[in-house]
Parts: sequence; C-alpha cells; structure tokens
Amino acid sequence: MNVDLEHADEVIDPRHYGVEEEDEDEMYRYTFRFSVKGRTLTITRTDGYEGWNCGFRLRAYLSSEEIPDFTSTVYTYHALDREEAPRDTTKVIFHPSVTTIQADAFFCCYALERVTIPDTVTRIENYAFNRCESLRFIRLSVNLEFIGWAAFNGCESLEAVFLPPTVTHIGDYAFRDCTSLRFFHVPESIDHLGNDIFYGCDQLVSTTVSNNLSKVCYSTSVDPQSIQECIHTHGIELTTEVDDEEMLALHILCANPHVTEDCIRTYLQLAPEAANQEDSEGMTAFQYLCRNDVNVLEDMSFSSLMIWWYHCMPPQTETGTKRKRE
Repeated sequence: MNVDLEHADEVIDPRHYGVEEEDEDEMYRYTFRFSVKGRTLTITRTDGYEGWNCGFRLRAYLSSEEIPDFTSTVYTYHALDREEAPRDTTKVIFHPSVTTIQADAFFCCYALERVTIPDTVTRIENYAFNRCESLRFIRLSVNLEFIGWAAFNGCESLEAVFLPPTVTHIGDYAFRDCTSLRFFHVPESIDHLGNDIFYGCDQLVSTTVSNNLSKVCYSTSVDPQSIQECIHTHGIELTTEVDDEEMLALHILCANPHVTEDCIRTYLQLAPEAANQEDSEGMTAFQYLCRNDVNVLEDMSFSSLMIWWYHCMPPQTETGTKRKRE
C-alpha cells in the first residue's frame, strides 16, 4: 500500500508495528513495515496475511525534529506530539527534557516490565501505560502531580504504586484491572479522585493507611531518621488492613522503590525480629525486596543479599530472637 505524505521531509519509524485482535479462541497479531521515498509512504504487511481489514498506527516526524532511536527494543522517549513507543519495547530511557508522558505513549507495550520515571515528570496523561500487561515495577517521579484517565488500566502484573504527596489528581479508571496490585496509599494531597480507579483490583490491601510506621514506609521521601523517630515513638506495629491481610511496615518499606539501604538497616537494627516475620501471603520482607528488585538490589546477587540482610541486624544476645545465618 502506498500513501502520499503531507510533507516531503517526513520520517517514518521503520520498525514493525502490530495490532492484536482476539477472534473467539484465536489471537491474531498483525505487523507492518514502513518506508519512505520522497513523499510516498510504502506500507508492507510482514505477518503473512493479505488485505487491509485491520487498523494500525505509525509515527511520522519532520526531519527537523529530534527523532528517537529506531534501532532496538530499548526506547528513548522524547514526548513528541503523538509519540507512541513500539509494542515490543523492553526498556525505556526518558530524555531529560520530558515533563509530561503523553496520552497513549506506552499503550499496549506488552513486553515492558520495569519503568523508572525521572523527577522532571509532573504529568502522566490518559492511557499512557494502558494494558502494559507485563509491567511489574514502576518508580514514579517525586514531583508527579497528575495521573490521567485509565493511565495504568489493565497493568495486570503491577504489584505496588507509591505516590508522592505532590499528586493532586487521579483520573477515572486509572488503575482499573490491575489485578496484582497490593500496595497503594492515596496521599492526603488528592483534590480529585476519579471513579472506579481500583475496579478489579481484588488483591489490594488498602488505599488508606492509619498505622504510623506504615505511613512513613509508604513515603517517597522515606529516610533513616524518619524511621528511627517513628519506631522510638510508636514502636513496631503490626498492620491489619482488610480481609485479614497482615504485614509489617517492613514489607511496605521493601516494596518501596524509593528505599535506600540505610533505611532498611535502620529498621532492622531497631527491630531485628522483623527480618523473618511473614505476611498473610507467607512472604518475608526480604522476599519482597527480591521480588520487586528495588534499587538496593541492582548490583547484588541473591546469595550476597542474604548475607547482607542478616548482617543488618545487631549481634544476637541471649534474649534476642534466634535466627539462622547463612
């Protein structure tokens, strides 16, 4: 298929773009390749099918624009007008100029598992991460203010969302059908909380936290001093939320993408008995730390982490909690 372009200096992303459609028990993935010569865009089907009975999207840029790299599944996002990442993107790098993640930017990026959003970003627009089915970990900007309509709808692997206190708006259906979502605390700063934002989130422990230490551990600005002060003032409190879900604040801390090694060391030095306590899912906080792969784990192997975890605790005394060293 040939299409006449509006401008002679347009550049088209040449990678495959796909559209998935489900027909009864079968899933079809239509893919295309694009090339430009002069003002003529040639679209070629690469999926073995014939005909044009399906829709697709492509990205066109003027040659004068700063154009993202087209060469791999590692994608550099520039927040250009109507920019959408390829569906097979596995890693996102945000250009330093990005302050808004535009609508549909990562729509249906089925292979995307981890996202770290820089602190320059203040807005995530409608459908930005809609149906990113493999997205398991996200670190939000500490300056985020706005989350749009259905921004994370259908992110069925997402387990935890830690919002900064700067967020004032969460749009309708923002986290609908995030079926694995367990950790989410709505900050007091919210002015607008949309409809059905947690519809289908059956694993969600709670959207509000009354426990003092849990509030500290949920914070995107958590630090050792705030943990120390809270434990000295309020002690170690077991959090019982809904449907008999139980966990320590340490579980929340170890799922927090803003946690530092010093935060965890401080907690364990003051409450070493917390290291081996399990939540209602049978998970220790250390297992949350490993499963969520937060920043303190990036350069450590599991075996060295196990040693590190136990050595966070002070030496065992006769009255101390018994524990196994490995």
